[in-house]
Amino acid sequence: MVCGGRRTAARWIPTAVALWAALGVQPLSAQDEPALPSGSAVVTGQVVVGDTGQPLPTVSVELLYASDSVQIGSSVADEEGRFTIPRLPEGTFFVRLTSIGYGTVTTEAFEVAAAEVRDLGRLAMPVEAVEMEPITVSAERTAVTYEADRTTYNVGVMPGTEGTSVTETLATIPELEVDIDGRVTLRNSPVRIYIDDREAPMDGEALALFLEQFPSDYIAQIEVIDNPSARYDADGSGGIVNLVTKEGVELGLSGSVFANAGSRGEYGVGGRGTMQRGPWTVNGGGFGRFSDSEESGFDLRQNLYVDPAFLRQSSWTGRSGLTGDLDFEVRYDPTEDTRIFVESRVSGTERDTEGLTTTTHLSDLESPILAFDRSRASDSRRVSFDAAAGFEWESESESEDELEIEVELERGTQWQNSREEILEGLTETERDLLIPAELTLEDEDELETEWAMEVDYTRTFGGSTEVEMGYELEHASTENDRLIRLVEDPGAAPDGELEDRGHDNREVGHSAYGTVEQDMGDLSVEVGLRAEYTDLRFRLPEGTRFGQDWFNLFPSASASWRVSDDVSLRLSYSRRVDRPGMSELNPVNRSTDPLYRRVGNPDIEPEFSHTLSGHARWSVGRGHLRLSPYYRATTNGWARITTVDENGVSTRTYENLASSEAFGASLTYSLRQRDGRWGGHVSVSAARENRDASNLDERYSGSALRLSSRANVDARLTGSLSAEANLRYSPPRDLPQGRVLARYRADFGMRYRMLENRMSLRLRLRDPFGLERSESRLRDLDYIILGRSRPSTRSFEVSVSYALGGGGEYRGRRRWR
Repeated sequence: MVCGGRRTAARWIPTAVALWAALGVQPLSAQDEPALPSGSAVVTGQVVVGDTGQPLPTVSVELLYASDSVQIGSSVADEEGRFTIPRLPEGTFFVRLTSIGYGTVTTEAFEVAAAEVRDLGRLAMPVEAVEMEPITVSAERTAVTYEADRTTYNVGVMPGTEGTSVTETLATIPELEVDIDGRVTLRNSPVRIYIDDREAPMDGEALALFLEQFPSDYIAQIEVIDNPSARYDADGSGGIVNLVTKEGVELGLSGSVFANAGSRGEYGVGGRGTMQRGPWTVNGGGFGRFSDSEESGFDLRQNLYVDPAFLRQSSWTGRSGLTGDLDFEVRYDPTEDTRIFVESRVSGTERDTEGLTTTTHLSDLESPILAFDRSRASDSRRVSFDAAAGFEWESESESEDELEIEVELERGTQWQNSREEILEGLTETERDLLIPAELTLEDEDELETEWAMEVDYTRTFGGSTEVEMGYELEHASTENDRLIRLVEDPGAAPDGELEDRGHDNREVGHSAYGTVEQDMGDLSVEVGLRAEYTDLRFRLPEGTRFGQDWFNLFPSASASWRVSDDVSLRLSYSRRVDRPGMSELNPVNRSTDPLYRRVGNPDIEPEFSHTLSGHARWSVGRGHLRLSPYYRATTNGWARITTVDENGVSTRTYENLASSEAFGASLTYSLRQRDGRWGGHVSVSAARENRDASNLDERYSGSALRLSSRANVDARLTGSLSAEANLRYSPPRDLPQGRVLARYRADFGMRYRMLENRMSLRLRLRDPFGLERSESRLRDLDYIILGRSRPSTRSFEVSVSYALGGGGEYRGRRRWR
């Protein structure tokens, strides 16, 4: 799907203080955001080459608050190296300069009075740090920055990210949780993953696998938007995570290459490059990675009503696969106020899987009645293509009008073939039991097509009021052909019984939104409203048709109040929706095991949530302490419900709960390394969830406490050598029908930089103590299920990367403005 551009402005409501007090939090400090520039002060200066004093053009200039490194303004040096950042309030700031081929430098903090024109004079960009009067320049980068509507993590300076996958990097971010299957959640709700402002062209297992193979070396920034405004699609209650890829924007040629290898037969290579000449910019890259993994599982089911009373299954699964990605972008700026761009991405995954499952039927005394082994072998492939073209225009008048038009096409294909076979023949008596067919053959092909169009218009009034409006049209379709052949006796009937379990579906969506933003000095306010209409239709193989359509309004409001240079507050509200997809709606059984059925519910309704979140942040010692409370009320929330019938067959499906509410907070202390040797963060999160399932059965109602903690430590051992550790712990938590046990994980690494920091050599130890596992216990009136899963992630990996030219760094928002 297409996600519109993002505003660099704060968007908040005037009732920040009252709502903050309602959460029981004292307004001591703020999570992140300042107000937008709305004063009359001006900061100017000139950037020069340190050795020669010659003017240095096209330098990226950022103005940040001294108290928390929040950006308040930016500019680009002109041909004479001069820059101007206008409309600033009074305060204490510092300037950061970045340019490929020169060391990133920052100035000491300086004060700006109201209506003052502060000229910083000549700022040199030397290879080594230098001191200038009255400005001190030093090389430094900030790992975390806080903006009006998001928290931005600069991957290149986050501890322990080089040579890792995006999944591993996401697991180090305090706000996010990554489970054993690679699914990413924020505040216990799934997030939507975007790549360069667009939703990733895959979802579910395909997306998890892609992120596990996508190298973090390709990512410049990770943006966490916990409470998106009406500007964004309303889907998803867990917020948005946007992956911003590296992109060189300086004149000339720049790029980077990398390679890695691991103890489990994992290998990866890749590279990026950017060329800019005049109005033309060409940017592209690609990578390939081979992976290998193993997983063991255990499942014990006790049926409390019928015989056989127990069913025990133990399994082993091995997976190997190749993942690749290519992206390409061409931008043309015919004039200073217009831009035309075309970009595309091709991603592919190929995976081979083999496994063995041992199934044992047991009596009520746990004596074996029947035992058999079932092997499985499959191969699957997925290829997705994403292309977009757009036009952008920005006026130079006082109204600062902006217009964006963009069209996008996504197309993905997936193939899977599998063979499951009972290794030894069964007797006639054994065939009378409820067991899988002796031979099961599966052939699945799926084609997904989606196209979208988006128009956005922004107008500014008086320099402090901004109105934005837009319209989006989306059309998506899926053709799924899934044929399963069940052969009870391969020798007697090789053709067996053929079942068609495919489906077709089509979804059309229209949405329109409007937002109004007002800056009032240290207080910034934004309100918005989004209207969405969605029509979904799907058809099953026998011709049965289902359909749902929804029309909903989604308001949003937010406020940011900068109390002082050291204290600021942020509070936001939004209404969001989780609409059911085919996995939740499709009533066709997805499992080939007759004792375990997975079906959807075509009558399930969308889940709606109201979320109120706040942030507080203040300096403590050499670091920052951050408190982030939230409250979420949900109606029609989905719950996975498992039942067991009189034959011992368990069925997992989805049902709507009457309502639920969750409230919680996370507390994070981040230690800035700066001139010291130690840095990192420690985070503790707690949430309480109350469920009302009286519409189903009171036994599904209840409450659960969710806790988690993590620590990330980065130690600078020498000027070139550093070490890092990432520790995670999740205590046990309750489910509607059971309990998930505690989880642990510990990763370690060392990094050595050389050749003026252009080359980096890294060693990473993944789960060296073998702690990674997942265990659950489900219990209901008629069954007890114990489940365990233990993937084999214990390994080490060596990686090396080298920057060519400037290395392809991110120099600002990918969108033009």
